[in-house]
Amino acid sequence: MSNYYNMPKLPTADSPQVAIFVDGKEVIVPGDTNLLEALKTIGIKTPHMCYHPHLPVAGNCRQCLVELEDLRGRTLVIACFTPVTPGMKVFTPSTSARVKNARKATSEFMLVNHPLDCPICDKAGECSLQENYMENGQESRLRPEVGKQYHGNPDNTFVDSKGQVRGGKRVALGPRITLDEERCVHCDRCVRFMRHVAGDEQLQLAARGDHTYIMTFPGQPLDHEYDLCVTDICPVGALTANHFRFQQRVWLLSRTPSISMDDSLGANIWIDHNNGKVWRLMPRCNPEVNRSWLSNTSRLAYLNFCKGRLAPGHLKVVVDLLKKSKKVALVAGGQCTLEDLAAFKMLKESLGDKAQMFGGTLRPIEAPDGIAKSGDSMANRAGFKCLGIPDNNLGDLIERASEFDVLLTVHNDIFGDSESAEALKKIPSRIVLSAFNDATAHAATLLWGVNHWSEVTGSMINSLQILQKLTAAPTSPNPELKPAYEVLSILAGKPLTSAISALQKVHEYVPALKPYSYENIRSTGVKLDGVLL
Repeated sequence: MSNYYNMPKLPTADSPQVAIFVDGKEVIVPGDTNLLEALKTIGIKTPHMCYHPHLPVAGNCRQCLVELEDLRGRTLVIACFTPVTPGMKVFTPSTSARVKNARKATSEFMLVNHPLDCPICDKAGECSLQENYMENGQESRLRPEVGKQYHGNPDNTFVDSKGQVRGGKRVALGPRITLDEERCVHCDRCVRFMRHVAGDEQLQLAARGDHTYIMTFPGQPLDHEYDLCVTDICPVGALTANHFRFQQRVWLLSRTPSISMDDSLGANIWIDHNNGKVWRLMPRCNPEVNRSWLSNTSRLAYLNFCKGRLAPGHLKVVVDLLKKSKKVALVAGGQCTLEDLAAFKMLKESLGDKAQMFGGTLRPIEAPDGIAKSGDSMANRAGFKCLGIPDNNLGDLIERASEFDVLLTVHNDIFGDSESAEALKKIPSRIVLSAFNDATAHAATLLWGVNHWSEVTGSMINSLQILQKLTAAPTSPNPELKPAYEVLSILAGKPLTSAISALQKVHEYVPALKPYSYENIRSTGVKLDGVLL
């Protein structure tokens, strides 16, 4: 492990452009980054195992070797730690047999004791080592007559049925992560993540040389709100997440990009699904929001996406009740998309002065963790402000509960968030539009099931004023479920039957958002920069 760390500087739209020579041809690349990232911008993929764009550079694996030519001649250097300089002359395997052979030789140091039993490895299909050795046309150096030489933790050794000394299989590092020491290639990504990102150094490299192994400190398990991130960045099948371990082959999964609607930072995620079921949530890289990280709370939320789901009810009963009402309290929750909020506002307008809008959460706002959570569970708070809907007046509603004869909540578990909401039971008719049979649903007199945020196409504005897009994953447990905006618009008498029509309604309420459609909202969102506030 390197004793010196340096965070890589990634190319941006403002990066100065410089000319360098790659394989004898002049190219223009960002001049304020490392060579590995610069080569990526011109379509040259450089293999690597230990490098990660959001972790300090360690230079352990030596897989990213290239040749540089200067006054001393041509020398091998690692591209991850070599800064770009104008006029530099770089040679890749395309024109340098020395680079090709050097990369192949360094990968053999990993393969000499790493089993190539990819068909039974949980990382197969998304393993960097697998990709590298296939690209090089290599074979494992694990000869049957020699056998595997176990170099892990001596406390975990055992003799298998063939009489070979092995060890480190299914080591429980903590409550959520299992380690296979025989697969570890000592890239130390996990160590760097826990030290520099999580800020809690729970992992470390023990022993020296080829006897090195990953371990926790004695008597202390790996247990952190972001510990599952180490399974994302592990380039091989050494660190695996218990919740997904041997559940699905990754090539069977389809991916839908979306936003985690449990926090106002709006972490970018992939929804990985197969046969109508969500199998895992993964962080989707967005340097401005959550980089490559995702909290355990957000990641493991999918385990409950299909539990306790509500079915659609009879809208005519709700329509009649709203017509007969004298005073209606409309309550929206932070998981409402901009489209939901536009339909919410339509309902308010259709009911006129007898309806009043409320919004917010009774959950306390916590301090941001500086990684992937702002601490505010009201995900679309900025969207509320954008559309002129109150985002912090639930206390006022509780105090005035006796004034209302109808309560309608949308995506807001107000009864589950605080005992003070019990006062709302004074309201005789309580209509709940929710995905789940939660505490607020239990307190309802009328229920209507709607789609969960993972099942809808829509948009939200996060705490950084970035407009972000959700995409519907085909995982709804009931095909009759509708998005909240469609149900609300039907109640308002002006049905919005598609996300596009709902977004157009958002544009009517907020003309500043008219330039943005689902097609031109980038995968990493659009920074509004004072457009709205």
